Amino acid sequence: MAERHISKVVVLANSSKHDVGRVAARITACLTEMGIDSKVIMLSSSLEDLSIDVPACDLAISLGGDGTVLACAVMLRGRGVPILAVNMGTFGYIAETSVDEIEKVLGEYMDGKTGVLSRMMLDVSVSRKGKEVFSTCSLNDVTVSAVSHARMAKLDLFVDGILAANLRADGMIMATPTGSTAYSLSAGGPIIDASLEAIIINPICPFTMSVRPLVVNRDSEIKLLIPRQNTEMSLTCDGHQMFNLLEGDEISVRQGKDRALFVENPRRRFIEVLRDKLAWAGGFNA
Repeated sequence: MAERHISKVVVLANSSKHDVGRVAARITACLTEMGIDSKVIMLSSSLEDLSIDVPACDLAISLGGDGTVLACAVMLRGRGVPILAVNMGTFGYIAETSVDEIEKVLGEYMDGKTGVLSRMMLDVSVSRKGKEVFSTCSLNDVTVSAVSHARMAKLDLFVDGILAANLRADGMIMATPTGSTAYSLSAGGPIIDASLEAIIINPICPFTMSVRPLVVNRDSEIKLLIPRQNTEMSLTCDGHQMFNLLEGDEISVRQGKDRALFVENPRRRFIEVLRDKLAWAGGFNA
């Protein structure tokens, strides 16, 4: 691969992370030595972050945990800007570059020695009485659930226009392969290699035990209808956007028109991440 020309880098830093200011200053100092212009934007881990107007750039560096990466992916959607995801959180499935590796991974990327990973996203919209009232995108998952855990939700699931199930459950998760190791995994869903293209449909604690997670083609269109019921419902995207649902609402989930791009860290392979993060080789969490 040829060397990459980078003239502007934006550092998106989670202000709640310990020592993030020092790390951001270290990165900008390194970029200045390389003759690269940079800007630091401090994030607040709130919905307001998603409305930030990120300036034009050739590369974004995310400083935080996986939640910070998820927000950055939405903020940069449609821009074609790769994200170097640095882990300053606890687990770090997506944010796979450590603080100590930043300069090395950055140098490898600029020298063309490492690639860019393209991850599918989901587009979601809500129609109410024939009119679209909400739309967004997500990198990990879209969740429709009952607001109160004391009552089950009723959901009608359609896949490509075909009725798949009339469900009673705590809710439903639609996840990407990237999101297969997040909320969906906790709800008993499968782990899917993040390089694959598919959508997981995972019911949360269904009343009927025969209902199990389903993996469908990336081109499938998933619809959820909210029938008459006695509990409040909400829609959540990547854990950072919530929309209150009403009876009769129709939720549509499909493969996103935009992709999330990530700078590859050649020292972190998918199976290695699973082995280490889930302690498959033995250890405290085994």
